[in-house]
Amino acid sequence: MSNASLSPEHQDFYERFKSFWAAPSGDRVAELIAPEATIHFTGAGFMTGAQYAAWMGEALPTFEDMTVTPMDCAGNGEILYIAWEASARLHGEQRTYRGVDRFRIKDGMAIEEHVIFDSAVLTPEGRGGIEQKSG
Repeated sequence: MSNASLSPEHQDFYERFKSFWAAPSGDRVAELIAPEATIHFTGAGFMTGAQYAAWMGEALPTFEDMTVTPMDCAGNGEILYIAWEASARLHGEQRTYRGVDRFRIKDGMAIEEHVIFDSAVLTPEGRGGIEQKSG
């Protein structure tokens, strides 16, 4: 995919984001996220970049067979949006879900991130807040 409309800073960040998810780890979070950044993570509240790196170090190993595929991105000023699709074995079944990360980028690093997805996929039931009912 071509991201010709992205600024060079956003294009570089997107490439590093893809690299991170090719081999994710808590230690590698610091390649993207400033330690003093503010992270808003659906279902987990908010934390600093340093806390997020530690949290990711603990959380990533619990997601069996996890893959995250960056799908698209768009930028405007300091803001960069990256759409992604994740798949992992959760509660004994393979689940696939999509989300968007909204980053505020400064000097090549994220100083703010909102990780947005339906966190119900992480629950044993694996359903969102609205259930389809027949009848």
